[in-house]
This record gives sequence, C-alpha cells and structure tokens, in this order.
Amino acid sequence: MKKMRKIFAVLLTLAMVLGMSMTSFAADAKATITLTNFDKANKVEYMQIIQKDETKTSGWAFTNGAGACFTETFGLKDSDDAQQQVIWGLIKYNDNNVELPTGVTAETATAAKIDLALSKVAALTGFTASTDKTKIEVSAAGIYAIKAEETGFTYKTATAYVGFGKPYPALTNAEVTAKKSPTTVNKTVADDDHVVAIGDIVTYTIEAYVPFIDAANTENRTFTITDKITGADYYLEGKGAISTVEMEGQTDPVGTIEVNEDQTGFTINLNKLVADTSNLNAGKKITVTYTAKVKELNVENKAGSHAAGVEYGGNNVSVKLFTGEITLVKFGNGIETNVLANAEFEVYKSGENTPLKFKQQENGNYRYAPDAEDATTTVITNKDGKVIVEGLNVGTYHFKETKAPKGYSINTDGKDITLTQTGVATATVKADGKLNDTKLHALPSTGGIGTTIFTIAGCLIMIAAAGLFFASRKKTNK
Repeated sequence: MKKMRKIFAVLLTLAMVLGMSMTSFAADAKATITLTNFDKANKVEYMQIIQKDETKTSGWAFTNGAGACFTETFGLKDSDDAQQQVIWGLIKYNDNNVELPTGVTAETATAAKIDLALSKVAALTGFTASTDKTKIEVSAAGIYAIKAEETGFTYKTATAYVGFGKPYPALTNAEVTAKKSPTTVNKTVADDDHVVAIGDIVTYTIEAYVPFIDAANTENRTFTITDKITGADYYLEGKGAISTVEMEGQTDPVGTIEVNEDQTGFTINLNKLVADTSNLNAGKKITVTYTAKVKELNVENKAGSHAAGVEYGGNNVSVKLFTGEITLVKFGNGIETNVLANAEFEVYKSGENTPLKFKQQENGNYRYAPDAEDATTTVITNKDGKVIVEGLNVGTYHFKETKAPKGYSINTDGKDITLTQTGVATATVKADGKLNDTKLHALPSTGGIGTTIFTIAGCLIMIAAAGLFFASRKKTNK
C-alpha cells in the first residue's frame, strides 16, 4: 500500500511539473505577423483591437477602445451586446462557413465598414512601434491593427488575424501586405534633349496615384491634379493635339483637362475616384497626356495634386525646355576685326527650301516666328557685324547672303552653322560662325578710252563716205 502511495505521489508530482511546464510554454508561445512591403516605411505601429475573452458569447472582446469605433461605424449604439454583434459579424466575414450559435445576432461586415472603423481606430492612442519592419511577434490570439507612415506615400490601416474566428483560439501566424499609394506626381516631356523651337508641339505626361483617404473623412474627399505652365500655350484641340486622363485598369477616360481662365494652368477634378470610403481605387495610377505649343524662348511647367486638402508635388522640380540661338559675324576683306553692318541674309534649315520667318525684337535679335503674319525672311547684321537668330531647335542652318554691304561682293557660298546638344539641356543652346565678304575694286569705264577713239574715227569715216556719196550723185545728175 505504501508502495502504491509513493507511486501515486510521484505521478502527482510529475503531473504538477508537467502542468507548470505547459503553462510556462504557453506563456512563452508567440505568433509571427509577417509584414510585406512595409520595409521602407518611416514608422510601423501595431495594437491589438480584439482579444480572447471566454466570458463572452463569441469568445472574443474588443480592447483598447476599438469597440466604440466599430459600433459607431456599424450604426449601433455602443454596448457590450452591440460589440458582440459586430464581432460575430467579423467572425462570419473572416470565415463564412462558421455556424452561429442559436440566438446570436451578427452584424453584416463589409470591407468598406471595416476600413472606416479601422480609420477611426488609427486615431486612438495605445499603438506600439515595431522595431522590425518585416515582422511583428505577438503572444496573444486576436485581431491586430497595423498602421504605417512613409514620406511620399499614404497607407491604408491593415489588420492581422492571429488565430481569430473560433471560440477557443490558438496562436497562428499571419501575413499582412501593405496597401499604400504614392503621393508623388511625376512630370515628363517627350523630348529627349529638352531643346525645342518656337511653334513646336510638345507632348507632356503626368503620372499620379489615387491616394488612400482616411475612411473616417467623409466631408473632404477630394482629389485633383493640377498643372502650371509658362512659355507655351496648352494645345488640346486641333491637328496632332492630345488631351487624355486615364486610370490603370479602366478603358474609359476618368476626367477632363479644364484650363484656367488665365490660360497658365489647368485642373483635373477626380473627386469621384475617392468618393467611396472603401478606397477601391486607391493606389491606381493616373496618366495624363497632353500637348502644348511653344511660344517663348524657354518653357517651364510643373504638375501637382491635392487630396483631402493636402497638397502634393509642391517640391517637384519644374520640367524645363530651351530653344537654340545662333550668332553670325560678318567681316570684310579677310580681316575679322573689320565687321560689316547691313549684310542681309535668309536662313534655311538643312533639307528645307523655304526660308525661315523671324520678327526683330527690341534688343535687335531676330526671333523665329513661323506663325506670325508680319514676320520677315530677311535678317540684317547690326553695327557690330552680328546677326542673332533665336528660338530654334537643334540642327544645321544655312545663312544665304542676299545683299552685301556697300563696297563688298556677296559671298555666294553662304555659311552653315549647327546647333548641337548632348544630354538634357539646362540652358539656351548656342552656336556661332563667321563669314567673309570680298571688297570690290575700282574698274575702268566699260570700253575704256581706246574704244572712244575708234568710235569717233568710225563716225568720221562714215560721214566722209556719206559726203563723197552725195557729191558723186550730184555730179552724175548734172
């Protein structure tokens, strides 16, 4: 009997040790929430919003003040019973095959309602910063809210379900992928070297992304794309014009370009893309393509966007375009310092037979003016022997002399000058060249003095011959 008591005592001791070991093991058990696409965030924070509670009908209870956020979103007066109805709805949302106990009411949960509730939860205190942006380790089953911040992005508050959904939960690992939208607005132009000519039609592209707007924000759900331009006019209609606003995944246009009254900018209203608090379009790329016509020597413009009252792209670097400028110096008799004024030229672009048209500016330069009715094809050197033509694209230009300065002959060869640009231009592209004229020398009058003598002699001979002729006839008549 004593032996049996000893064996029983040993077994009881082992059971107690095993029980303590299991309790210790359970206390040390952890689950891992794997974070995907959060690695570049400036900050990642998490907070448990539903925890295990076996005293509740669902086996779960809200924590950290999250219950009121959900009941308000679901249109319920906050109470313990209302919170249980929401939790049962979340259980069904997570696993629609779960059978509800008799007498239990479950509020229908939707993605839009959950997102709205989470946006309210994100404003609560009690979040813990994660030291690891690739994973979070937790020791209790339930639902966790995860929010992040990153410069240049808006994030949607995410949830991780750790063993949630059964009355008697167990720790299970979970994975959460960040849903974020860039706030950047990128502007490009379809001209590799950024050198253009006045009158050119250039194509611009703006890329932006539909932002995540806090689902709790129901009063200021706005999203616009804006553009400002100088040195060019928007060219949205006519031959070769482009004006499109597209969103990835949709074939129909999602907006129209509305040019401001002062013609210096435009606004695209995209409010309808963010009107739904579920943020169904968040993160989708918007592509705006349009054309503009160059009218000045330099063109500069910048795109931006506004979302829910916040301006994005304000620090963007402007896209700049530049024109080319050529200076031709006219000199005489092989002496480069002997500059010649009033030499007249026509300017042709290589491969073209029609001279370019220019308008003279107040500074004396000739600006390319292909569309101006009062433009001229003649450019004239100034007192310094220079003629400066501006507003040109890269390429080779031929200067054909049409009138030489007084005392000089026309140089029939003319002059070819080439504007070149390697890489992206950051300033006006310039080129220059020189052209020599030969001085005219004094020449004798046509025929010279010798010709005059012969002419007089010839006339005398003819007079004498005529006299002899008439004298002979008179004698014969007698």
